[in-house]
Amino acid sequence: MQIDTSPAVIESQRKSDGRVVMSAPSAASQVAERDSGSTSVRVTKQASSSQHAVLSRWVSLASIAKSMSQSEHSTRTLQQLSRQLKSLDTQIEQTGSSPDSGKKVNQLVAAMKRQLQQGGVNNRLQSQEQPTSTKLTKALTNKVDLLSPKAMDETVSIVMGRSGKAVSLALPAGASRRDNLQTISQAFAGQNIDVSVSDRSELLFHANGDSSAALKEPWLMMGTGVRVAAGNPVAISLNDEPHALDDLQQLSQQSDTRYEAYSQEIAKLQRSIKSALEGIEQRRQQILMRLQQVQRPPLSEEHLTEIDGEVQKLMQQPTHHAVPIIIAQANITRNLVSFSLSSR
Repeated sequence: MQIDTSPAVIESQRKSDGRVVMSAPSAASQVAERDSGSTSVRVTKQASSSQHAVLSRWVSLASIAKSMSQSEHSTRTLQQLSRQLKSLDTQIEQTGSSPDSGKKVNQLVAAMKRQLQQGGVNNRLQSQEQPTSTKLTKALTNKVDLLSPKAMDETVSIVMGRSGKAVSLALPAGASRRDNLQTISQAFAGQNIDVSVSDRSELLFHANGDSSAALKEPWLMMGTGVRVAAGNPVAISLNDEPHALDDLQQLSQQSDTRYEAYSQEIAKLQRSIKSALEGIEQRRQQILMRLQQVQRPPLSEEHLTEIDGEVQKLMQQPTHHAVPIIIAQANITRNLVSFSLSSR
């Protein structure tokens, strides 16, 4: 076999070898670039994870500070109410009952109601920071009695305004108040509405979120017995939630109210206040436990999402007592920050 050794062929081979030699450094360079890029991605992810942990820590502290400040604000309000009621009890005992004293008591109780409204406490003497306080509560007028035993079977149908919700109640003859309450509760549970009875035997309806719309408009009621007269539907407006101080105010509006009646009602309110303060303290202990959990990094993605949602909800629901809450929150935040930094 004859090998072509012409200058043209030799030059072609040389160039071909040169291309092969040059391609090797190019492949090595690409591998190095990939390794460098992978390292850069890992570093970026680590930095992002670190920033995420720091952010979640501060978001948690902000949420905790908000909760603690609201609890502190409500506690001060209830403690002040307790002192005012004690002073009122002493004042009534010393001055006795009279039309003038009743008028003065009525004014004082009205002022207490305004104080509670501005102090983060609802009509049930509960902190508005507690989950149960976010529910809308309405009372059924005493003109409609759905609880008392009756001598005949009855059916009551209720259409709840423009919400489109409706319930039908079958109340057997001779059923006790407890049995009728259970029947009503089961019927309204299907509409995400809770039912209870007040101290004055009023039916109370509780709902939150979208379900609360059914309590904001008049109801149409139809019946087949004596509770709701048969015939055309009757429009019934629900009343605002009864206030814990209503009974005391009603006593002040009666001319023949004796000191013993005032004293008994004030004692009942003091027990309610004590129970409310105990509930706030339990909530505060839960907040402190949550604070301890925040000090254990790292926080999970789910925890951060949950906390962020809580903070957004708080920010989107401004309240008229925000100024004292912000002041309390600032003081608490300072302590939380110091505690957080010292734990590192």
